[in-house]
Amino acid sequence: MSLFFETVKYQKGEFFLMDYHSERLNRTRFEKLGLSNSINPTDFPEKLPEGDGLYRCRIDYDKNITKVTFTPYQPAVHQKVLLKDCGNYNYSYKYTDRTFLNDAVAETEADDVIFLKEGMLTDATYANLAFFDGVNWFTPKSYLLNGVKRQFLIDSGFLKVKEISKSDLTQYRKIAFINAMRDFELVYTFSFQNDEIHLILEQ
Repeated sequence: MSLFFETVKYQKGEFFLMDYHSERLNRTRFEKLGLSNSINPTDFPEKLPEGDGLYRCRIDYDKNITKVTFTPYQPAVHQKVLLKDCGNYNYSYKYTDRTFLNDAVAETEADDVIFLKEGMLTDATYANLAFFDGVNWFTPKSYLLNGVKRQFLIDSGFLKVKEISKSDLTQYRKIAFINAMRDFELVYTFSFQNDEIHLILEQ
């Protein structure tokens, strides 16, 4: 199994945010494997899906691209997430080994987990976070993985970066889970009590 992977949004013949994916992929190869040559993440022989459907393109790699899969994508709707301390867990690179993340959810009855590190909010298991205070959208300064959509929205000025603790949650009205596949299609209002966040999807 390869060490790393990228998840890329694909629709109507277009790969989205490829500059960001390519930068992360090749930076990972350099920092973790010592490889200075760059590779093109979309330079693979697999046939591209036809039609207008939305697809999750997973690109597994280490020194080179080892596997590419396309899966039709529909964002999951959540109702409850839990806050959980992640201790010293490090996911600063997009590893294929996600055992810690998957087990964190499997051990609960929640739809997902939001991780705390030293008391500060970081990410959910599959997404970065965005919080709305009635005027602006903010993303936690702390994170497990700096997602490409998070960085794009910061660069574009849409997302502001701020340290957010558990006690700060009462300052915000809405939450969104963002990643390469998800933007703000699903936005929730929420209530928070006893490390549980209950979500209500906005219609």
